[in-house]
Amino acid sequence: MSQIFAIALNTFREATRNRVFASLILFAVAMLLLTLAVSSASLHEEVRLMKDIGLFLISTFSVLISIFIGVNLVYKEIERKTIFTIIPKPIFRFQFLLGKYFGLASTMLIQLIFMSTVLALIFWGLDANFGEEMVQALLLIYIEVLIVIAIALFFSSFSTPFLSGLLTIGAFIIGRFVDRILVIRLASKDEMTPALENVKTFVKTIAHIVPDLSIFNTTPYVVYEDPIDWSYVLNGVGYGVTYVIILLFLASLMFTRRDFI
Repeated sequence: MSQIFAIALNTFREATRNRVFASLILFAVAMLLLTLAVSSASLHEEVRLMKDIGLFLISTFSVLISIFIGVNLVYKEIERKTIFTIIPKPIFRFQFLLGKYFGLASTMLIQLIFMSTVLALIFWGLDANFGEEMVQALLLIYIEVLIVIAIALFFSSFSTPFLSGLLTIGAFIIGRFVDRILVIRLASKDEMTPALENVKTFVKTIAHIVPDLSIFNTTPYVVYEDPIDWSYVLNGVGYGVTYVIILLFLASLMFTRRDFI
């Protein structure tokens, strides 16, 4: 356990010192402040617009940061050859991987709290209530981020950062539209060919494998003040944690079998 904590702490320090990480946070904060100016131009819709744009920006930038840093967690250690100083030590490879994961997860938690605080201050400036539904939405965004980090770590356990980034982005996009992909119709029954049937089967198989990230997007409910039951949030948390455990297990298997020579 101490090995995992030590690696997590080191990963946290490296991530917070990353210039790109800091730039993205500053840019996201600037965008949040910009939306405050934009929202003032909308008649009686300032709060709704801030909820919509604010949650969108927090979600988008959190995912982008997670992907950018996540796909480089393992590769940097290999590129700098620091992995060769870690492997001989009394630490299992899965502990190394878990330490990297928890380190980035902690970093993203701090980042999410920081941006949420900025958004809450903007709400306070608009004399609006931040609301319980906003807390629920932000919690689900963080669970989504944890899944994205796990996906990025899984692909980076056996691939290059570029390919891992593409695969992670692809999984994220598919995950966001899983609910629509599963009901999509490529053609009518009369026009369905064997080739289209194979494509349909392949796409739906991928959609069933990829985590359904659409359940973590509660922005429409928040914007129109449609109450979200806490049971839905807890089910989302359980669903996300389950996927994270599976992905980390698979990543550990791949990383254990990886040859660094």
